[in-house]
Amino acid sequence: MHKKFHLRNVTKEEIKRAVWDCGTDKSPGPDGFTFGFYRRYWGILEKDVVDAVSYFFNGGSFPKGGNSSFIVLIPKMQDAKLVKDYRPISLIGSMYKIIAKILANRLAIVLGDIVNEVQSAFVTNRQILNGPFILNELLHWCKYKKKQTMIFKIDFEKAYDSVRWDYLDDVLNNFGFGTKWRGWIQNCLHSSRGSILVNGSHTREFQFQKGLKQGDPLSPFLFILIMESLHLSFQKVVNEGLFEGVSLSSSLQLSHLFYADDVIFIGQWSDSNITTIVHALKCFHKASGLRMNLHKSKLMGVAVEDEKVNRAALKMGCSTFKMPFSYLGIKVGGLMSRINSWDEVVASLYSRLSKWKMKTLSIGGRLTLLKSVLGSTPIYYMSMFKVPSQVLKRLEAIRCHFFNGADVKEKKMLWVKWSRVLASKDKGGLGVSSFFALNRALMFKWVWRFRNDSNSLWSRFIKALHGEDGRLGKLSILSYHSVWGNIVNELLMLKNQDIDLLSLMKKKVGNGLDTLFWEDAWRGDRTFKSRFPRVYALESNKLITVAAKLAHADLGSSLRRSPRDGAELVQFSELKTNIDDIQLPMMKDRWSWSLAGSEDFSVASVRKYIDDHQLMGSTSKTRWVKAVPIKINVMAWKVRFGFLPTRLNFLVEDWISNPFSVQIVIRKLNPQVMFSCLFYGERSLP
Repeated sequence: MHKKFHLRNVTKEEIKRAVWDCGTDKSPGPDGFTFGFYRRYWGILEKDVVDAVSYFFNGGSFPKGGNSSFIVLIPKMQDAKLVKDYRPISLIGSMYKIIAKILANRLAIVLGDIVNEVQSAFVTNRQILNGPFILNELLHWCKYKKKQTMIFKIDFEKAYDSVRWDYLDDVLNNFGFGTKWRGWIQNCLHSSRGSILVNGSHTREFQFQKGLKQGDPLSPFLFILIMESLHLSFQKVVNEGLFEGVSLSSSLQLSHLFYADDVIFIGQWSDSNITTIVHALKCFHKASGLRMNLHKSKLMGVAVEDEKVNRAALKMGCSTFKMPFSYLGIKVGGLMSRINSWDEVVASLYSRLSKWKMKTLSIGGRLTLLKSVLGSTPIYYMSMFKVPSQVLKRLEAIRCHFFNGADVKEKKMLWVKWSRVLASKDKGGLGVSSFFALNRALMFKWVWRFRNDSNSLWSRFIKALHGEDGRLGKLSILSYHSVWGNIVNELLMLKNQDIDLLSLMKKKVGNGLDTLFWEDAWRGDRTFKSRFPRVYALESNKLITVAAKLAHADLGSSLRRSPRDGAELVQFSELKTNIDDIQLPMMKDRWSWSLAGSEDFSVASVRKYIDDHQLMGSTSKTRWVKAVPIKINVMAWKVRFGFLPTRLNFLVEDWISNPFSVQIVIRKLNPQVMFSCLFYGERSLP
């Protein structure tokens, strides 16, 4: 696989795909060309671009200036004053970016086969929340078990800028990358030059000697390989018994988690463990150039006395921290069931709203903003934690007042029930959708991943703590705070409200190795256990797989005895009829999603399904004309469903005692209110 990967010739299609993968609105490099320009004039530029890229891949080198870049300093914090307070970002030239993008796309294909699952950054099908999910569950579990545990959070000093090129070449060689591939990488590195932009003017150009450019599409993948070498070296230390991680089962032990250069070491609390980490990182620094910044690194002990933690931190020269703490932008180790734990999320949503947006935007603009920005702001936290009902009310109140053009603290008459705005257009709403449905849909995504990615690190972690089935469909009674336990229990609560999400997952049988013959609904909507209970009672192996059951020519080979006359024989005959024509293909079993036409899971489909069951809507669909401005569509929607401040609505709500238009009261028809009222246009509302 790697050999073909190294020797593959670059094609026109691959070059064009790389151009289209680059953002059109990115700041240009020294050549001044954006990729919007390349796309627009591709018919003219294609031949020259293809020739230049092909020249590089056929052994050529970059011409002078072909791999130059501008370095801009982006402040890391407000009121940045020192150079260390800025992050250097490289604005690279367009031709180099195309070549780097091609190399990055190729590397991304094989990265999942090379990089261990403790690393969750930049690898396909691995998500940023995998690490926080595992760490949060682990912290609460260790605290409940009173298991003395150390958490060492590492900060690398100028990680990207410190990578040694000779070490990177050794890493690539050890991972099996051939001479040709390594030559391309070395060409990209050794030809790189840069100048710093200061107040719009660039300094004299200089040659790079080490490091990876931030802003280069190839850099993240090369850095991941550097970090993989740290994983392999530290795993060797663990295997030799020099470091003791946290054992969750006989087959699973956690010792470290990576997300790019965010590194956390996890182990039993002991002086030897701490010393081992420091020595291992010193060796890694000498080899790779990446130095641990002890002043920013932090040590924590779970179920360990503060005095011990402080003494160990003083000896190492680092600081200490406690739960809860932020990891990859989300709180872990805290009690997210408390309302005040969500103050930051509520404040973040509120800060996105300003009075000028409310007053200057039309209702169509506010609706668009609701669906895009304001609907996605709390997604990161909602993807992991169950949001308390009081917090959901606060979040919805912010959105409701914004939609109606009022501040949360203002009192304004609302003519539309917020639930009608949230409802889908199929139910007569505007399709904004509720935060309740969003939160539950994002939580259920973990269940989907648990079943479809059962061999991943976080899935095995859940199985070690909660059992092979994750207790799905059962009440989870735990004495400690568990994100997974909340997910399992929430599924049961939704089921009690006639929202059975687990039933929407259907098993698609491949080779039958991961599908239970009796317990899974793999042939129709019901399990064989429920359809043929008399035969199931005779089964000696209740958890037999489809593959094992169908491997025998005699379907009754695993039964305790042969079926007798009556119901047993009838059900056995029906069972044989159901599976007589089955041929198992040579592919893995998988779960499919019955709400989507493609059988692929989507959060949007779950969100709509929950909203349609929870929100009070209408039997009439919302008519929406795309060619018409959104504010006009909203106005027509209000007219159709009677959400206007008419005299009829004032009368119905008992806000006026003297009905002015008898015709309105009698007919109660909104079109008549707008166009047929005898007094319309002659008198204004009081």
